[in-house]
Amino acid sequence: MTETDILLHWAYVAIMGASAAAILFMARNPKGVPQYKYLIHAFVVIWSGLVYSAIAFGQGTIEVAGETVYVGRYVDWVISTPLLLLSLVLTGKYTLKLEGSITAGMLGSQAIMIICGLMGDISTGGVRWFWYIAGCVALLIVFRLMWRELYAKAKIQGPDLTAAYKASAVFLSVQWLLYPLAWALGTPGLGLFNPLLTTVLFIVLPIVSKAGFAFYNLSKLRALPDNLHQAAVNPRSAEEVEQDRPLAVLAA
Repeated sequence: MTETDILLHWAYVAIMGASAAAILFMARNPKGVPQYKYLIHAFVVIWSGLVYSAIAFGQGTIEVAGETVYVGRYVDWVISTPLLLLSLVLTGKYTLKLEGSITAGMLGSQAIMIICGLMGDISTGGVRWFWYIAGCVALLIVFRLMWRELYAKAKIQGPDLTAAYKASAVFLSVQWLLYPLAWALGTPGLGLFNPLLTTVLFIVLPIVSKAGFAFYNLSKLRALPDNLHQAAVNPRSAEEVEQDRPLAVLAA
């Protein structure tokens, strides 16, 4: 690693530390948002900052075929990205009981995507593209669950929650489309970007997708009406909410 790479990673660590402090400060006045939402996002940025500290110390890289592979990135992502998805699931099911199938499908597929990325990064030749394609398929499964099953759960909770979920899902989807693009065009893939630019991309993208998403998602939830916050305290099944919807429409 060059001195520039080391400085970039330490800058990342500083931003994650500041983000963790800001999230925990927001949690002191949660505005009705459950504390676990703040804790999830705090864990994400703290964990990511610790892993990037290891990279800055030279502990998170290996050499494969003369190229530096940042194994630490995948150690970060395999923990932090499922937690980000969990936060999105908890947004989509804000007033609903947390059922296992959608959550397990999204978190499991996301973990598989990250492992496939690592396998591609430590492979050479055409084999790395096998792992890249496998990872992209896993990401498509995540998007399918995000925009079909989970989106449907959000919609039955009313327009305010639907808007908050949709905005958060769009934010995360755009970021996660940029990751495989940066991988494919950067040094792990085609090498169209030089190592420094690739490093910068994998510094900026995690800042936006972790710290940026934390503040964006929390701001959307903090702006929800009080009745949704109150409903989140005693979550119900989707079936119970569906049964009450016709009554709510008639009352309106």
